[in-house]
Amino acid sequence: MMAHQIEIFSPASGKAFPLEEVPDELFSAGLMGPGLAIMLDGSDWNIYAPLDAVCSAVFPTGHAVALKHAGGLELLIHIGIETFRAEGAFQKNVVEDQKVSRGQKLIGIDPAFFPAQNPLVIFTLINGVQFSFETHPKEMVLAGKTTLFTIS
Repeated sequence: MMAHQIEIFSPASGKAFPLEEVPDELFSAGLMGPGLAIMLDGSDWNIYAPLDAVCSAVFPTGHAVALKHAGGLELLIHIGIETFRAEGAFQKNVVEDQKVSRGQKLIGIDPAFFPAQNPLVIFTLINGVQFSFETHPKEMVLAGKTTLFTIS
């Protein structure tokens, strides 16, 4: 259990909104834990570590990465809807069991795979209900600079 507060920063830059508005029931119903979504603003096509952690999983196409903090908190960063088949859309910059530092680049996104609309980045605290946390709502967020949650 965590003895102090942990700040969790945004993994991406763009417009933040509630998970309930995500067009995927797995996320909108909270089945993957509490969190929020970020519509990339196109200024930065990379996903960054929101805190110091260990990479517990990187999905084969690179569309999602799971992280685990030393205090037990588990997080999921999922890029897009139905992107699990998007071979070549994502560049993995992290491997399983790798320690990552806040702000470290995890995934690069190829904008050519998203010509119609910038992808959503869905960010959940997988086991967040086990922790006391505060959400810091903001409309526009910057990767590595905007605090999204404080865990205590």
